[in-house]
Amino acid sequence: MNKHEISEALYALPGGAVVRRRRSLLIPAALLLGGAALLAANRMWAAQLSVDLRSALVFLGGAAAVTGAVWLLARLCGTQGVPYHREARCFLRYEELYFDRSHAAEVRQYVDRGEARRVLALGRAQVPAVAVALFRTPDNRFVAMRAFEYVDLEYRPLTELKVVEA
Repeated sequence: MNKHEISEALYALPGGAVVRRRRSLLIPAALLLGGAALLAANRMWAAQLSVDLRSALVFLGGAAAVTGAVWLLARLCGTQGVPYHREARCFLRYEELYFDRSHAAEVRQYVDRGEARRVLALGRAQVPAVAVALFRTPDNRFVAMRAFEYVDLEYRPLTELKVVEA
């Protein structure tokens, strides 16, 4: 299963329903600033704070600042965006659902028909004998899915990419 191939097929949909867009920088920047604020608070009120509280502020502030900085750099330097559905005005969620091999015919039938709700309602397995890769909006009004079967150490497509818009 190649997430990149499926997303490229979504970008090629007629009418530009799905476009590549970079996620917001707001959350990583807020995490970086929040961590820096905790470190600054530790420095400003060092005399009034207990040793344990100062240690906690340094640990939490440092962890938040480093995480925010790395996350922000990854988003700034990343060349690829993620699928964004224009009409729904949201990023598409990517999921891989795993099913037992005994459900292969059922999964194939549901994907071919575009019955995303039935695919999502099927009983899942821990072993990916049959898998469905899907991109969807949070409200399931747009779903793009494709079924795969794990055979001879590789995923082989069971179906073509099926796009369902409600």
